[in-house]
Amino acid sequence: MSEQLSPAPRRQPRVAKVLLDTRLPQLAHVFDYAIPERLAAQIQQGMRVKVPLRGKQRSSYGWVVELAQHSSYGGELAIIDALVGEVPLLTPQLWELAQNLADRAAGSACDILRLAIPTRHARAERKYLIELPQTAAAAETAIAQLNARIAATDGAEMLAGGQIHQLPNYNPEALAEKLLAGEKLAYTAAHSMARLASDEWVGNWAVTLAATASRVLAAGKSVIICLPDWRDLEQLSAALTVALGPAADALVRLDAKQSAEKRFGNYLQALSGTPRIIIGNRSAVYAPAANLGAIVMWDEADPLLAEPLAPYVHPRDAALQRQKQESCGLLFFGHSRSGEIQRLLDLGYLQPQPHPVHRTKIRHAAMHVQGDEFAGRIPEAALRLIRQAAETGPVLVQVAKPGYASAVVCKDCRSRAVCGRCSGPLGAPQTAGKLQCLWCLEPVMQWRCNNCHGKTAHLAAPGTRMTAERLQQQLRGYRIIVADGENIVTRVDARSAIVVATVGAEPLAAGGYSSVVLLDAERLLQIPTLHAAEDCLRWWENAAAKAGPQAVCLLASGSGPVVTALLRGTAEQWLQGELRERQELRYPPMVRVAAVSGQRADVQAALTALAEIAECDALDPVPLGDGTWRAVVRCSYRAAAEVAKVLRGQILAVAAGRITPTKSRPNPKMRSGLRVKFDDRSIFDEPRAPQQTVL
Repeated sequence: MSEQLSPAPRRQPRVAKVLLDTRLPQLAHVFDYAIPERLAAQIQQGMRVKVPLRGKQRSSYGWVVELAQHSSYGGELAIIDALVGEVPLLTPQLWELAQNLADRAAGSACDILRLAIPTRHARAERKYLIELPQTAAAAETAIAQLNARIAATDGAEMLAGGQIHQLPNYNPEALAEKLLAGEKLAYTAAHSMARLASDEWVGNWAVTLAATASRVLAAGKSVIICLPDWRDLEQLSAALTVALGPAADALVRLDAKQSAEKRFGNYLQALSGTPRIIIGNRSAVYAPAANLGAIVMWDEADPLLAEPLAPYVHPRDAALQRQKQESCGLLFFGHSRSGEIQRLLDLGYLQPQPHPVHRTKIRHAAMHVQGDEFAGRIPEAALRLIRQAAETGPVLVQVAKPGYASAVVCKDCRSRAVCGRCSGPLGAPQTAGKLQCLWCLEPVMQWRCNNCHGKTAHLAAPGTRMTAERLQQQLRGYRIIVADGENIVTRVDARSAIVVATVGAEPLAAGGYSSVVLLDAERLLQIPTLHAAEDCLRWWENAAAKAGPQAVCLLASGSGPVVTALLRGTAEQWLQGELRERQELRYPPMVRVAAVSGQRADVQAALTALAEIAECDALDPVPLGDGTWRAVVRCSYRAAAEVAKVLRGQILAVAAGRITPTKSRPNPKMRSGLRVKFDDRSIFDEPRAPQQTVL
């Protein structure tokens, strides 16, 4: 009888490779630290630690990215001071993703992790550790209940009437199968509203995503759904709560509006190792997910998804990289799409839906009205439609700007009225009688035109308040509701009403709006940005999607290729033509673009370092007005990795130059650092001061 050998004891690690959590680029890399005996049995990869920095006088925090027995460093290693928490928060998948994205954006991986991992909350961590033993068993039970629920009802219990307008490409079961197979999709959402079994109205897109995600979860896979706005989160959360039923605990929400304790606790739930449906804003794309089955991005063209913090990685790019890394399914879903997604569709990297989608009927007023500005802004055809539709339910009137009037002009010469203090544009944010500078917010008591010296001001560019006031005068007896950034309204009932709302702030109506009127098309199309036309299409399509089944959407004015694409439903063809023009001009997304800013000498040195790279060119540096200069670098996607590597080297060289030989801290009197921002959405936009509006 052979003697049974006991397993050899696990060798405790002696060295931890730690990524410092720092904003100094020259320190944002991995250092080796010795593990003290008191921590050797507790330390794990992914934990946050406190470590000494430059001797014992200073300390810093960092992430343990690897454990080892030996270090390649020949000197004496500094010793880790303490563990911060008992849970490894950094998964190997997130660490790999952070490195890849940082390399792509010429940034630091620690900046990515700062966005991805919420601030630790001790009470939430203790609660998680207490409840962890029951989590796995509860997850298995929830998935079994969900499978039985889907098999018994086929998802019809989600809706109050059990019916929904769905085309074959929106069959949740078929869509879930594609995602589970790892397919990469870009679908256009249908225009319609749905009534949940909870008696709550949401967009059809939310029901489609909820039914699809629940089926992916039933297969034992996690789903991450990234959305731009809290209004979208509320709709999807309501639909998922109904779809999951008894398994609703599998829903995890990572929302910037949550408290620190709630957000960290939810992050730990996502980290628990059980399949989840994780929904949230930009940073949700980095959430830890056990056995990830699909990543979904709703309305990825929304500017709210643009990351404002270094290294400025858009969640769309993070989702593409993560899909490649984890071989999961990927779905971009929305009522419209961006040029970036259209480019990937044209390349065949993403697959479109196989069938056309249902759209609200969109018509043009097609009238040229003589008379005052307001009569021209709302033609008689629009007034007739509003009057007729308001008899049966709420009517949505979309306008460009909030407030009363966002512009003031001279009544005599029509010149733009400007502030005598800062030369900023004047407006009337609240009422007609109170003019105010839109830049410095200085009230204006007496005004005189700089051009003709006239003293009579005329209010132009009506906002929500002025529009509501005029509609009240012309359509008496109707309930008027104003919805904008100052007066937030998320839902209206099915009673007769006229809802005046700014773009993006339109409330949901029970049963959908009886009609939708889109005003200020010219003003919106004249916004001096490269993406103005794409944004207009998204604003208009999103508004039209809130209409009822028999409603009509009326565009009150406007002309040109974008308007034609909206009316005919040919946005894809318009986008393809737009991309061809951008290819000739070397504009994004047909090339990658980086804004390089800093002191003029540093910017010029960076351009010199890039001079030898093929398929890369740069526009001459220009002053930004604050003592710094900016240059625009353009390169092909093939050359982008090399360009990012060179620019990262320049950032480190400039940062090292700020450290004096006798001091370890940057000298504030020395030159500022070099800043690189890849894929900047606003890089070719006309610069405008804060709060400036468009006539």
